[in-house]
Amino acid sequence: MVAIIATGIGLNAAGAADQIKAGNWEFNVQIQLPNMPNMPKLPPGVQLPPGVQMGPGGMSVTHTQCLTSNNPIPTDDKMPKPGDSGTQCKMTKMDRSGGTVSWATDCTTPEGSLHSEGVAHYNGDSMEATFKSLVNQGGTPTESSQHVTGRYLGPC
Repeated sequence: MVAIIATGIGLNAAGAADQIKAGNWEFNVQIQLPNMPNMPKLPPGVQLPPGVQMGPGGMSVTHTQCLTSNNPIPTDDKMPKPGDSGTQCKMTKMDRSGGTVSWATDCTTPEGSLHSEGVAHYNGDSMEATFKSLVNQGGTPTESSQHVTGRYLGPC
């Protein structure tokens, strides 16, 4: 009987760790641009914003964001979002199972279009996600892939 109860407690604890924890998260986004293996150098005197670093074939960005159980997808502040003026964005897919979320979005702006899809997995105080984006500006498509790691910082 004790073994059955202990097994049940262990399963409940494992399930709880595999949920999306609402609160303030820090995300590190590694962006790979296959079309640009040699990132251009910044002009003299120009500095990247805090939290942004450039390297061969891509860049990394670190930012914090408050997530809720209704809004579990880390966003990029520079990308269009539903409700932005002059932008039409729609979430075309949002599937959740425990601590795993998969999604797809499509946006159109006066400058072009963006399609993004990805999957994120939350486990306790950490998360990991991958997603791909296809931006079409002026008839020129650009693909990028992102790898995101996150850590829970505390309540919002």
